[in-house]
Amino acid sequence: MLSDTEKAYCQALVALKQKDYEQAVLCFEKGIVGFGTNGEFNLLYQTTRLLLEVKKETANLAGDTTGKKEMTING
Repeated sequence: MLSDTEKAYCQALVALKQKDYEQAVLCFEKGIVGFGTNGEFNLLYQTTRLLLEVKKETANLAGDTTGKKEMTING
């Protein structure tokens, strides 16, 4: 059986796969207690946080206040 932090990490990975970056960040924050020193966890968490902030800023600059637009580059 998985602990709550392990469940949160798994949920974050599922959210990433679904491109739901806000949910992924929330799940990573729940899992930080158990995985805070794990290099892979930290890389995914910080990268997702950065991606979410960039997407929000891009949406603000484009005049889209929802922040839900998915930007497609090269396909």
